Amino acid sequence: MMRSKQLKIMPVKRLMLVGCIALLAVGVVVTTHKITSLSDRLTSSQSKLVWYMLSLSNEYDALLTMLKRYQGGESSFDHVAVQHEILWSRFPVTINMASKQTASKTNPRALLKTIYSELRASEASFYALRFSTHNIDDVMAHYRQQQQQLENYFARTLAVPDSGYREHTRLLNQLGQLTTVMTLGMIAVGATVLLLIAHDAKRYYKLAREDQLTGLNNRHWLFDALNHRFATSTEGVAILVIDLDGFKAINDTHGHDVGDVFLRTLAKRFADELPRNAVIARLGGDEFAAIIPYQEANTPGEIATTLVNIAQRQSVLLGHRCKVSASIGLAFGQNNIGGERLLRYADMAMYAAKHGGKNQYRVYHDAMQASTQRLHSRSARRPALESDGTSDTQPDKGDAFKVSLSAIRHFNKPDARE
Repeated sequence: MMRSKQLKIMPVKRLMLVGCIALLAVGVVVTTHKITSLSDRLTSSQSKLVWYMLSLSNEYDALLTMLKRYQGGESSFDHVAVQHEILWSRFPVTINMASKQTASKTNPRALLKTIYSELRASEASFYALRFSTHNIDDVMAHYRQQQQQLENYFARTLAVPDSGYREHTRLLNQLGQLTTVMTLGMIAVGATVLLLIAHDAKRYYKLAREDQLTGLNNRHWLFDALNHRFATSTEGVAILVIDLDGFKAINDTHGHDVGDVFLRTLAKRFADELPRNAVIARLGGDEFAAIIPYQEANTPGEIATTLVNIAQRQSVLLGHRCKVSASIGLAFGQNNIGGERLLRYADMAMYAAKHGGKNQYRVYHDAMQASTQRLHSRSARRPALESDGTSDTQPDKGDAFKVSLSAIRHFNKPDARE
């Protein structure tokens, strides 16, 4: 069911991702074409003339500001003269551009020539300011009058339909709107793509770290934690290894569907009874491991007793009565014991619990190593412990074979201190 759900979801996400990228590509092409067209119109001779007319008005503003500062003693005449020369140099270029335009009521050529003639006529009065500022107010008033003539021209031009200045302003507004829309569209599409990628990355990370049947952490997560967080010290931490007795009988008698439901139900019961700071993982088949941080030494044993009692409760699932027991091994950590070695100790204690009659927990001690050495292979059947035929662990539907700690040890190097 989960696999079919994934197959239904993934094509939709891919289609959304491809659609967003295609929409972004089309939007970029169309908007770029429109912006290019507007740019060509804005760089036409008529648009350039509008720009130069606007710059003339701005240069008058700058010149008047410099004259005020010179009058107040805040600036030298050389700075004012530079600004005057900049204004002077604008006129010939603007007049030449206006002469190339078609004659119309809005053509500023005549006005520009008049203002330029007046500017040249008053040049001597301007440079006389270097030696005396007694007539600086008259000079400034003359420049304000010329600037007002330019502003009156723009006011008349705006009143004429399809004027160059009005068209120029309209094109600039369109260009700004298109740029804004393109930017917002790229942000929206880019954010959608990133969200889809992040969602998939989170999903794949979850698949790699979570057991698909029970929803618990899986053995990859467990060994990653043991080899990193608890690589050198397990002080204040205990590990439980839990193996179910009689689970094979549920699979053989009622089928794997019932077995899967039973494992999910029991896994949830285990997880609900653990403290908040404890974690539980499914190693595979009917075997689990829990990491129990503790402050009081009796806490891990009380938790192990609780899990034993939970496991032996009878459950009615899909109309079938199901009951198992649990053999649990408990190992306490120390400063000089790494997480993976502590897991092996807990596994030995679990074997001792099985050998001692099942449905109980045992605490690891050093004498267990010799007695459990010959039994410590999960890839082989355990006839001595499973002679009643009810405790031989079989894989559920999602597992190809029973995961063995001995096989894991083969691929994970043991602690260097061993």
